[in-house]
Amino acid sequence: MSTRRLWWANLHHTSPRYEEWLAILGTDDVPLLHPGIVHGSLGHEEGKCDVYLLDLTRLTKEQMDRLVAFVAKKFGAPEEEVCDEILRQGFPIRAADVSICFDVRAFV
Repeated sequence: MSTRRLWWANLHHTSPRYEEWLAILGTDDVPLLHPGIVHGSLGHEEGKCDVYLLDLTRLTKEQMDRLVAFVAKKFGAPEEEVCDEILRQGFPIRAADVSICFDVRAFV
């Protein structure tokens, strides 16, 4: 018997960051901690916006390596520091980049 999820998240295909996230995750499936939006910060130049939090425990080593490399390159920081910071603080993804889907059983 297969297990069905009550909710799941996919990359939003119309997001301007779709290709970047697809390159990091290698799939449209986005592992989130929960389907609730939080108001978070995405860096000094980005300001505050609605985000979801990635479930880092569900990322493969390869996905985590690609995420760390992407962030390190973008901000010109050493990968080790980036990895430590991600593991300490978690990592957000813009709500606009994600579509959340619910199984009807979640509401029954």
